[in-house]
Amino acid sequence: MDILGMWELVSMAGLDTETFETKWMTNEELGRLPDDDYQKMMHGSTFTFDEGGKLNVFCKLNVPADTTQEEIDEALNSGEVFKEGDDYFTVRPMAWKEEGGVIKVDSGERGEVFGEAIDPWKEVKVLGNTLIINDQYQIVKIGETPTEVKKTVKEVREVSEELKAAAGTYELVYSKFVGDPDTAKNDKDAFKLVLNDDGTGMSYRDDLEIKVPFWNVEGGAFELTEKFFGEIGYTGTLSGSELKLYNGDPEAEITCCYVFKKA
Repeated sequence: MDILGMWELVSMAGLDTETFETKWMTNEELGRLPDDDYQKMMHGSTFTFDEGGKLNVFCKLNVPADTTQEEIDEALNSGEVFKEGDDYFTVRPMAWKEEGGVIKVDSGERGEVFGEAIDPWKEVKVLGNTLIINDQYQIVKIGETPTEVKKTVKEVREVSEELKAAAGTYELVYSKFVGDPDTAKNDKDAFKLVLNDDGTGMSYRDDLEIKVPFWNVEGGAFELTEKFFGEIGYTGTLSGSELKLYNGDPEAEITCCYVFKKA
């Protein structure tokens, strides 16, 4: 495959801000992201390979309306931003090479793992008439239609009538350690669960808003997962309007038990 010339973005592996997981988003999906999402700058980006082993990535900049001309001139003079027509772009230079018939791109990764130096040269993968660079960018030659498009399709979850009936807002009555009933503490104002009927929700705790990517109830047995710098799993029971959750083994003395009431 002749890689010299100009390519355009088809899809990008980015961060799903709802699940905090990596997902493939098409160029069109990137364009629909909020303006304050840094990933949006990759929308409409182009990639150029030249004979000298240079790969440039051009990203269109969304310049805030309150940006002064002085700030714009400073960016242009830095050489990292340039203007074409009415649009501003930033360029990210990378390097590429051919080795044993395989095209590789310098990912920029440096350092060691278990005493072994990281090899920054990542193989460029071919998918139909597209290229996958650094397992992050899918590109196609300008003027061509991609034969395949990488896209993460969100699985549609089937939810039960029991789950739908359990959805709603739950306020914490108290929390306590399993092994010490006297530790019961009223945290009603600081803890709240808002559970949606699609099996997702939000947890509000001590001024924090924590995503709940999954919760389920079956025969009164309850499961819930919070995601905030990692995952926290809970199990428990739902009986009537009372929801009881444990953040560990329900039989362990140091496990904390949270008791909620449906509002």
